[in-house]
Amino acid sequence: MSNEKQSSQSGEKNGSSKDQASEVQTLTLLQDIRNGSIDPRSLRPVVRRTLVSFLMDEGQSTAEIGHLLKASNRIIQLDKQALWGENTLTKDPALVGKMVGRLVTEANLCTERIRKSARGKDTPASVKVDAEHRCFQIVEKTIERLQSLGYLPTAAQKIEADLTHRAASSLSLEEIQLEAKRVKKIQESLPADVIKQADSPIEANETVTEFEDDSHKQDNKGENHDTIK
Repeated sequence: MSNEKQSSQSGEKNGSSKDQASEVQTLTLLQDIRNGSIDPRSLRPVVRRTLVSFLMDEGQSTAEIGHLLKASNRIIQLDKQALWGENTLTKDPALVGKMVGRLVTEANLCTERIRKSARGKDTPASVKVDAEHRCFQIVEKTIERLQSLGYLPTAAQKIEADLTHRAASSLSLEEIQLEAKRVKKIQESLPADVIKQADSPIEANETVTEFEDDSHKQDNKGENHDTIK
């Protein structure tokens, strides 16, 4: 075993022992507060915040913590804000990998606990089936989360579409020929300079449409004029 590995393991053990000692001290202090041996109002803010953090982890509300530590809700809320400030995270690429490792570890622990709890001889078969189903869901969700974070590839999605265009009604050959003659007749009656201005089939079609509209208007004017006479 290398010296670096030994020092790393030693550091982890020391950190773990320090955390355990701190937790024991916190529990002892809370016990003394509950039995009246210590007045929580005499505690320093740093020590009180340690208790607030511990009680928050236990799920106690601001009012419950304030009642135990004999402090106002405002003071407890300020302690919480200070704790949140201390725990503020900065952007760290290494943190992503650590959190992903924790995610996978927690998922494995959950599946192991579920299977262990359903392993008893007296456990009904339906409970065992449900336990396996829960384990599968945990694994499935973990895989999806790893895919969303880019740690696992996602299956390529291929979308194929067939587009079929069908006319609402088809024209006969005779109708097509008549329509071609009509368009040619209109084109021949247009001035040459108008035809040259049409730079595209769309513009040419618009020109023909305008010409037809003008022709109808002129015909209507003539009919109206005759009627007035």
